[in-house]
Amino acid sequence: MTLRNLNKIFLSHSKNLIILFFVGLAIVGYILHADYGISLDEESTRFHGVVSLNYISDFLFPNQKFEFQMNESIPKLAQYTHRGYGVFFEIFVVSIIEVILKMKNFSEIFYARHLANHLLFIISLICFYFLVLNIFKSKLYAFFGSAILYTSPRIFAQSFYNDKDLVFLSFFIFLIFFSIKFIKKPSYYNAFLLALFSAMACNVRIIGIYIIFLVAFFLIIQMLMENKFYLKKINILVVLIFFNFTFLYLLWPFLWEAPFDNIIYAIKTFSKYPWNANVFYLGDSYKSEFLPWHYFFIFFLATTSLLLSAIIICGIFQIVLRFIKRFINIDKNNSYKDIWRGENEKIFLFILVAIITPIFLILFLNSRIFNGWRHLYFLFPCLILIGIYFINRITLIYFRKKKTIIAIFILGIICINNCYNLIKLHPYQYSYFNLIFEKNANELFQIDYWGVSNKDALENIVKSNLEKDKIIIGVASFTNLYLSKKMLPDKLRNKIIIAGQDYQNADFIFSNHIFEINPKFDDKYFIPKTFEKYKSLKKGNILINEFYKKK
Repeated sequence: MTLRNLNKIFLSHSKNLIILFFVGLAIVGYILHADYGISLDEESTRFHGVVSLNYISDFLFPNQKFEFQMNESIPKLAQYTHRGYGVFFEIFVVSIIEVILKMKNFSEIFYARHLANHLLFIISLICFYFLVLNIFKSKLYAFFGSAILYTSPRIFAQSFYNDKDLVFLSFFIFLIFFSIKFIKKPSYYNAFLLALFSAMACNVRIIGIYIIFLVAFFLIIQMLMENKFYLKKINILVVLIFFNFTFLYLLWPFLWEAPFDNIIYAIKTFSKYPWNANVFYLGDSYKSEFLPWHYFFIFFLATTSLLLSAIIICGIFQIVLRFIKRFINIDKNNSYKDIWRGENEKIFLFILVAIITPIFLILFLNSRIFNGWRHLYFLFPCLILIGIYFINRITLIYFRKKKTIIAIFILGIICINNCYNLIKLHPYQYSYFNLIFEKNANELFQIDYWGVSNKDALENIVKSNLEKDKIIIGVASFTNLYLSKKMLPDKLRNKIIIAGQDYQNADFIFSNHIFEINPKFDDKYFIPKTFEKYKSLKKGNILINEFYKKK
C-alpha cells in the first residue's frame, strides 16, 4: 500500500480516526498516570491552591469551612510567601479531587493530579489539532502536528507531573487558538472568548499577558497598513482588554483586594524570581542569575529531535527573511508591497513575534530560567507550527507533485523517532537527549532535577532488601526523598528511614547528582570511602540515579 493510498484512506475516514486517536491517547494516559513519581514542586504547587481556596472560603462563605487533606495550618493569603502564583487550575483540581471526591491518601491525591494534568494536556492537543487545521486546511498536518507535540519525550512525561509549565503550555494553546481566530475575524464574540482564555493562561503564568498586547498591536498595524480608522475595531479592542482584565480579576483571588498593586507585584516577582541555587550546565556550576545567555537555546537543541529542530530553524529563517524583504520594499502607494501579503503571512508573523517576545524579555531583563527550558515549554506548539510551515512551503515549491508523500515522510520520521524514545525511556522520558548529546549528557547537564525517579529508586531498594526490618538511607543530593517515600504503599514506606547527611548511621546512600551548591568547592554531598556503588538506574547512556552501600 502506497503513502498516497494511505492518505486517501485517512481522509475518507478522518473524522472517526481522529476521534479514535484522541480517545486512545486519553486511555493511554489513564493507564500510565501512576507510573510517574512525585516531583519536587508538586506538593508546594498544590498548597498554593489550598491557600487560595481557603481564602475564597473565608471571603465568600465565612460560616462554612472546606476540609483540606494533609494540612492543619493554612496561612492567610496576604501573608503567604508564594501568594503571587496564579492558581486558577490549582483551585479547580483541589476542589474536584479533595473537596468533591474527598480523596485523603497522599499518593492517591497526587496520582489523581497526574491524571488531571494529563487530561488537560489531551484536551489542549485537540485544540492544537483544530489550530493546525485552521491555519493549513490540512487534516494530515493537523494530525501530525498533534502527534509530534504529544510524542515529544520531555513534553509527554511532564504532562503528568509538571503542574506549572505543562499546564501553562496547555492554556497557551487555547490562547493562541483564540488569538488567531480574533486576528482573522475581530468581533465582540471572538474578543470575549480570547479575553476569557487569556485570563486563564495569565492565571497560570503571568507572562501570558503579552499575547493580548501583541494581538492589539497587530490589529493597529493592520489599520495603519490599510490607512483606515475603523471605530468598530477600536471598540472591539477596548472590549477585549476590558474583559481580559475583568476575567483575570475574577479568576485570581490574589487580585481581589488590591488588583493593580498585586498584579504589578506578580509581574515583578516572576520577572526576577528569587531562586539563587547552582545549576549544572555544560560541565560547570553556575548561579542561576549568571547562567549564560545560550542556556535555553542549547538545552532546547539537546532535548529536541534533530530533524524537528532543523525544520523549526529553517522555518524561522524563512519567515524572518520574508519579513525583512517585505519591510525593505514597503511602499505606501502600492498596497501590494506591505509587511505581510495575505492572511497566512500575517498569522505566521504573529506566531514568530509570539515566540521571540518572551525570549527577548528574558534576555533583556536577565530573568532567571533554570531546570532546562521548561519555563519556555509554552512556546513549543508555536515552534511546531513554524516547522510545519517550512515543510508546507518547501514541498509546494520543490515537490509539488509529491507534496503529500514528502510531508508524510518527514513528519512520520519525527513521530516514529519520538515514539521509539517514549517506549525506550518509559517512565523516565524527562531524561531524553538526542543522539548528539545523549552520550555525554551526564557530564554536561542536570538530569532528574525534580527527583521524579526517587519513588522508583526507594521502591526498588526496599524490594531488594525485604529481609531488613528497617533500611536507613542517606541522601547525597539536593532532593526530597520524604516526598517520594509518602508515595509508597505502607508496607514499603514503613521500612524506610531517611537519614539526610548522617552517613555514619546509613545502610545506603542515594544520589541523583543534583546539587544546589558547587560540589567542586563544598563536600556537603561527598560520599565516604566506606560506601561502594550498589545499584544504578540508567536509560540508554543516561545515568539517572544510584545507590551506594556500606561496605
